[in-house]
Amino acid sequence: MALRFFHLIALLAVLLCPCIASAEGSPSMRPSEHRGIERARAALAQKEYAEAIAALEPLLEREERHPLVDFYRGVIAQSRQDYAAACTWFEHSVAGDPTLRAGWINLAQCYFQLREYAGAAQAFERSYVLSEPYEPRWRYNAALAWYQAGKLEHAKKLILQLLQDFPDAVELKWRELLVHIYLHQDGQEGEQNLRLALPHVQILAQESTAAAQQRWREYLIHLYLQLDMPEKALNFVTHLLELEILEPRWWRIAAHLHQEAQSYAEALVALQVVGFLAPGDVKEESLRADLCMHLGIPAQAIPSFTTLLERDTSDIDRSKVLLGLAQAYIQRHKPQEALKYLEQLDPVQESVSELRLRARILYMLEDYAPAYTAYVELARRGPQPRASARAWLFAGYAAWHTGELKKAQTALQHAAQEPEISNQAQQLLRHLQERGRRE
Repeated sequence: MALRFFHLIALLAVLLCPCIASAEGSPSMRPSEHRGIERARAALAQKEYAEAIAALEPLLEREERHPLVDFYRGVIAQSRQDYAAACTWFEHSVAGDPTLRAGWINLAQCYFQLREYAGAAQAFERSYVLSEPYEPRWRYNAALAWYQAGKLEHAKKLILQLLQDFPDAVELKWRELLVHIYLHQDGQEGEQNLRLALPHVQILAQESTAAAQQRWREYLIHLYLQLDMPEKALNFVTHLLELEILEPRWWRIAAHLHQEAQSYAEALVALQVVGFLAPGDVKEESLRADLCMHLGIPAQAIPSFTTLLERDTSDIDRSKVLLGLAQAYIQRHKPQEALKYLEQLDPVQESVSELRLRARILYMLEDYAPAYTAYVELARRGPQPRASARAWLFAGYAAWHTGELKKAQTALQHAAQEPEISNQAQQLLRHLQERGRRE
């Protein structure tokens, strides 16, 4: 049973909407510029972009113009999603007034839309420096942009600084981004990065909401296993089952973890619960049957094998299921039922394990002639000398029961060549010789 984990949660994108700067309190602004900007702002509010541009055009023709004129022309372009033009206007505005925070914010957003992430990161960092008091969101956005630019060390430095500077205002998305950074950093510190990510994943698994929390919980289990902490993983799943006892995914993961720990009875219990809550796929049903057989409860394996046999899908190895059913009925001392399923197998492609079981069943049913034939074939196909010798031994027994003493003698002579079986085979050969003298 393979564990299936969701991909990590997608990073949150920056908030892409224009930031508006006020024309109030700008003593260097001419009355005509103030009036033009106010008309442009009013038109923008009504999404009348042509009128907004018309209000600014006379001001844009001047060689020396107020930075807010370029700024509002950039806002118009940004509102119309013409981000390349908007970048040009915002660049002019911050060149004219390097302290124009709204200009840096909008410039960063437009760079981000154009996937010029390094430029966006630098503009967001500038926005953070100019904010009074400092607004963490701009530094977070800068870190996210550095991450998108592939500058992971830059991004990590900013997020760690946020965690240090704002310990009482930490947002979950900061931790999400930091986890992504740790997991995408290459180098020899792979395991160390996973351990650094672990406490943040633990918090995300505890404090995230709805679907995000489910994914972080699954990822935390995955991370425990990556760090070779199977007991931690199992304890956490046990805790999750206390919280959400009717959630099939936790039972499925519990089954996997118990199986890996070779706690097969607990694995089977978990799978049985899943079967009631949300019947699984072919692999799950097959595992349930195999666990029942391993635990010596064939009566519970038979319904699972039967269910698999009834499914019309290419995912099922029909031969394996038929063999499983035969083995289950053998364990229940019902050889006739076992033979019924073995006879459905393709005799041309019969495997060694299938042949061995068929020979055993025929012998149990005292159908000695075909049992002899099956054991001889098995002996000739035996992959190991000892297995081959045991097959010859039972071939000898079967032939003896049919009265074919010559065949029995030949089979037992083959069996006697294997040291571990030699004594038993030689003893039977002596019995044969005595019987032959009496007859």
